[in-house]
Amino acid sequence: MNQVFARARFEAHTQTEYDILRSGWDPTKLRRGIDALERISDDEFDDLFYEYYMALHDPTRLKDEYDIGPDTAEVEGDPRIALVIKSFCITDQNEIVSDLPLFVFYSSEQADKNYTAGPDPDCPSSTTEIPSMLPPFKDAPEDFIYPEDFRGLMINNLICQIRDIYRNMGERPPKQYDIDGFGKPHGNFDR
Repeated sequence: MNQVFARARFEAHTQTEYDILRSGWDPTKLRRGIDALERISDDEFDDLFYEYYMALHDPTRLKDEYDIGPDTAEVEGDPRIALVIKSFCITDQNEIVSDLPLFVFYSSEQADKNYTAGPDPDCPSSTTEIPSMLPPFKDAPEDFIYPEDFRGLMINNLICQIRDIYRNMGERPPKQYDIDGFGKPHGNFDR
């Protein structure tokens, strides 16, 4: 039933003038985000996404920054960062005009759902929010090169999000998006 509902929402969004899907659930908008990431220089990429890269390597800082500890978090036990989202805002010309603070989902072994921390992303009204969502790195390969490989990982994530939008509707994704990688997480991660 959820797949039918997801497909109906997608059709209403794409076939009418109603804008009912969040940009993170619209394959066309995510594709525009890929174009924007491919266009920017390494220096611009570094300015926008180095903090995100470091947070994925060591999410402990986020726990401190957002006061996610055993005594302060909404979960029992030791909270762990499950997912880090870094959204950026693009124009109609697919140019990145701003980035947003990191937003995290956390949980614990005892919890059956995820909780959030961080400011809600909010792009200016004339722009589109593009969310990159990745779990913290467990063991990044030693030959992982920043920024090249990280840009590729973010692009892979957006492609896989598009893949998962189609799968969420019970459909096979278009071939160019049917790849391996981390896309939309399972669980209560939709914000």
